[in-house]
Amino acid sequence: MARTVRETERKYDAADGVRLPDPAAVAGVAAAQPGGVTALDALYYDTEDRRLAADGLTLRRRTGGPDPGWHLKLPVRPDVRDEIRAPLADAVPPELAALVRSRVRGAALVPVMRLRTRREVTLLTDVTGRF
Repeated sequence: MARTVRETERKYDAADGVRLPDPAAVAGVAAAQPGGVTALDALYYDTEDRRLAADGLTLRRRTGGPDPGWHLKLPVRPDVRDEIRAPLADAVPPELAALVRSRVRGAALVPVMRLRTRREVTLLTDVTGRF
């Protein structure tokens, strides 16, 4: 069973030498604690001629982290996407394949890129100790 999560993602560039502020100094944050390192392994799928990417869609199979599984990201508006998630499986889940059928028009969905990352996690809590 797939489920949908709306995400807002913004990316920022900082000038050379600019450091991020201490997270504990941000309004509403009472404490910042190391949360360890998370290893992610994502295999991205598209057609050979990149039809999904041309329409701003992303389809990936990812392991590691708090949400392993299949993720289909659909643009909603600038910086906002709906992420439809399906459980981890070896092949593209039929429900996600059906959602991109009009874009791939019969072309095969194949692995086009693999991205392995390590995230250093910082846990932020408020004054009640909630994350």
